[in-house]
Amino acid sequence: MLRDKFREFSRDTSSIGQERVDGVNGLADALIAAGHSENATVAEWKDGLNEAWADLLELIDTRSQMLAASYELHRFYHDARETLAQVQHKQKQLPDEVGRDLNTAEAMQRMHTTYEHDIQALSAQVRQVQEDAARLEKAYAGEKAADIRRHEQAVSEAWDELRSSSQGRRRLLLDTVDKFRFLRAVRDLLLWMDGVRLQIEGQERPR
Repeated sequence: MLRDKFREFSRDTSSIGQERVDGVNGLADALIAAGHSENATVAEWKDGLNEAWADLLELIDTRSQMLAASYELHRFYHDARETLAQVQHKQKQLPDEVGRDLNTAEAMQRMHTTYEHDIQALSAQVRQVQEDAARLEKAYAGEKAADIRRHEQAVSEAWDELRSSSQGRRRLLLDTVDKFRFLRAVRDLLLWMDGVRLQIEGQERPR
């Protein structure tokens, strides 16, 4: 990766360069201390060398920061796209069927509880995308900032839609299970009433 290669290059260059600059500075100091006839020229060259070295270190640092910022931005885009794809995939997994009887409705209710645990795991990824977008928007302006905002909005809107759909399905399944439980209670009560009626009709009539 370019960023890692430059980090290695920066570390090696800074280490080797500092040794060489220190060596030349040592020579200059020795010449000046010995009262060399060109003391003024040596001191001037020493200052020029140290300025050039400081400029080079600053250039390396600036380049490192640019590469780090670029890497962070591209990682955000990658994470946002991946999170959006996972949220949309979970949205497609939501079934429409609610069950034909109490047993299947309750089974679907249990499946939906597992599904809700699965999508809850995505909430951390969504929150990370939102936090990264808020931080990066402050560092960029114009089209870049607008593009960051678009990526974040796409993820947030898809996430809101998924949570809304999931909550709607949970309510629907709850209503369906309640309906089937009510119907079963009604059926059991009617059967009991029929049994009581048969018992009454089966008894001897008074003469």
